[in-house]
Amino acid sequence: MDQLPAALERAGNEESWAVADAISKVLKNSEELHSWRRQLLSASMKGLVAMYSSSKDESKQQVERSMLLRLEELL
Repeated sequence: MDQLPAALERAGNEESWAVADAISKVLKNSEELHSWRRQLLSASMKGLVAMYSSSKDESKQQVERSMLLRLEELL
């Protein structure tokens, strides 16, 4: 769980986001949820910055869209 946010920062890591979603569901009514969601928010922001900084390849638009949806959900 501690290493997952760093993995989420890399583009095209949908499997890791599926694990993050599962962890979020388990933590739903716990005190740790707020901290966990802050880590996910940070990871999604870093991932978006990395994507926008690298290239404007049209094939990455779907990944960007997915990350933006995650960011919106976390906010």
